[in-house]
Amino acid sequence: MKRGTIFFRDTEIGCLVLNISTGGAGLAVENDAPIPFAFNLEIESEPIRRRCVVAWRLERRLGVTFEFDRMQRPEQGLV
Repeated sequence: MKRGTIFFRDTEIGCLVLNISTGGAGLAVENDAPIPFAFNLEIESEPIRRRCVVAWRLERRLGVTFEFDRMQRPEQGLV
């Protein structure tokens, strides 16, 4: 597991990245703050922020998919 930070508007919320793949991740958030449908995710020791869309929620756990820009493919790596 790695630590992560969820970013939206002027808000930052800590989380744990429970699992990750090229298409998405499972997250556990540290508090009950409302989290929007889409947000940015930064994972410790990784130099990028991923755009995420919530696929499911269960209490403090989230399943998210990563949005890729039209010119970028997951196999090219994230910039």
